[in-house]
Amino acid sequence: MDLGIKDKMAIVCASSKGLGLSVVESLLDEGCNVVVSSSKEVNIKNVSDYLLTKNYSGDFFTFVSDLSKEEGVISLFKFALSKSSKIDILVNNCGGPEQGDIESITNDNLDEALDKNLKNIFILTKLVLPIMKSNNWGRIVNIGSSSAKQPIDNLILSNITRAGVIAFSKSISNQYASNNIMVNNVLPGRIITDRIKEIAEKKVKNYLLENEIDIDLNDILQMMGEDLPIKRLGTTNEFGPLVAFLCSEKASYITGNSIQVDGGLIKSLF
Repeated sequence: MDLGIKDKMAIVCASSKGLGLSVVESLLDEGCNVVVSSSKEVNIKNVSDYLLTKNYSGDFFTFVSDLSKEEGVISLFKFALSKSSKIDILVNNCGGPEQGDIESITNDNLDEALDKNLKNIFILTKLVLPIMKSNNWGRIVNIGSSSAKQPIDNLILSNITRAGVIAFSKSISNQYASNNIMVNNVLPGRIITDRIKEIAEKKVKNYLLENEIDIDLNDILQMMGEDLPIKRLGTTNEFGPLVAFLCSEKASYITGNSIQVDGGLIKSLF
């Protein structure tokens, strides 16, 4: 299916690996030109080397930027404008905040989470919206977490900030729908990424403490998958194509939604 986004300019945040990279590859397959970002030089080098081995329809540009800081967000925006006079697609993505509950989370942890997972999404979106509005076309997709709809134990900062992004998205989707700017959220569940492995590693330690039985990471990952209706963890290859569709001409009547990619993890009707 031709999604009608050949030569569109896209920014995909935190996209050197995992979910972000799966989105980059799906957009490049459709002929988009994509800015790939990471806070680490080594990750940018690795992803650049990897993408150069592929044969995509679109071009990519790499940029090192710390999106937990406002100046990093602004520098990424300016870099994208140096490559194109327009920004058609923005995919907001960022790593999960510190794990913990209200007793263990510090005020500094809270400030960092609000900056990285909410405030700077607001700032980057605010920067690109005037460009999209002037072109009467835009797609914004925020990659969140299933925790936005179904809070996860020991992830209180993720629960708070991801839900905030949904409220933000719904607000601007209503405001800019008449400008042909579609704004949606995609909420991944248990997809195999570094974040899921990090959570699983903590479960390994807790399991040992609670049961006095040694268990390895792969056992925990298998248990996390078997706990789902689909009976397995997801892969990043099952994620990127949906985001690409939401960024496309084909998704011209879809806005203000939060779509789950979670293998049935979330139990609610809505």
